[in-house]
Order: sequence, then C-alpha cells, then structure tokens
Amino acid sequence: MTKLISEVIYDVRDAVSEEQKIKLLQQNKSPALIQLLKYAFLDTYPKLENIPKYIPDDSPIGFSYARLFREYKSLPYFYEKYEGLQHKKQQNKLELFLESLHWTEAALLENIFKKDTSSFGFTLETIKKAFPGEFV
Repeated sequence: MTKLISEVIYDVRDAVSEEQKIKLLQQNKSPALIQLLKYAFLDTYPKLENIPKYIPDDSPIGFSYARLFREYKSLPYFYEKYEGLQHKKQQNKLELFLESLHWTEAALLENIFKKDTSSFGFTLETIKKAFPGEFV
C-alpha cells in the first residue's frame, strides 16, 4: 500500500540526520510529494488565509475517501481568487475536500496552505539536495 503523504513527511521529520531525510525523500519521490512541497516552500504560491472549519476524518489510515497523492491536482483551484458566491462555493469545496482526507493529511494540507512548515522537520535546502533541479 502506498504511504500517505503525511506519513512520508512524518518519517522524514523523525529521521535523525539530514542524509537520512534526503534518502527518505528520494525513496518516496512522487509528483504529488514534489508539488505539495512546492506549495509549502516556494514563494510562487501564496499563503492561504481563511481555511474553513471542518470535521476531521477519524477513520483508520487507508480508509479515508480521498488521498493527497491522488487528489493533489485539484489544489490549484483553491489558490484562485474568487468573490461573492464563487468564493463561498470555493470555501465549501475546500471544507469537503479537507473532510474527505485522513485527518493527518488534512492537518498537513492546512499547514501547507498556511505556509507553516515548522512541523516538517526539514528545510527547503534539504529538499533541494534531495531533488536537484526541481526547486529552482
């Protein structure tokens, strides 16, 4: 079974040395992981405010309706700026999206949207060493 993106991030966070962190990132490389790290660490993606309140999914790992490694392609929609009714619709979709993820992935995504990478346990420099050329 494929690991959840949150499991990968937690494994990397818990690694003792930077070499171990780099190795874990490389072993778990996927388009989803790369894109989510770009959202979290690169300034080209804005910090999102007003994350809607949602009910975290408390199902066991692997039993959630959605997973970030499959659903990451829909994230650009949440970075679009909408007004009025479209904004409300966007917020409702984000709430449903977060509720469909395992609570660890929803919490991770919330941190990514807020650009709060303090709980990741690694820096952009570590990512650049793990994936040379991907984070320019």
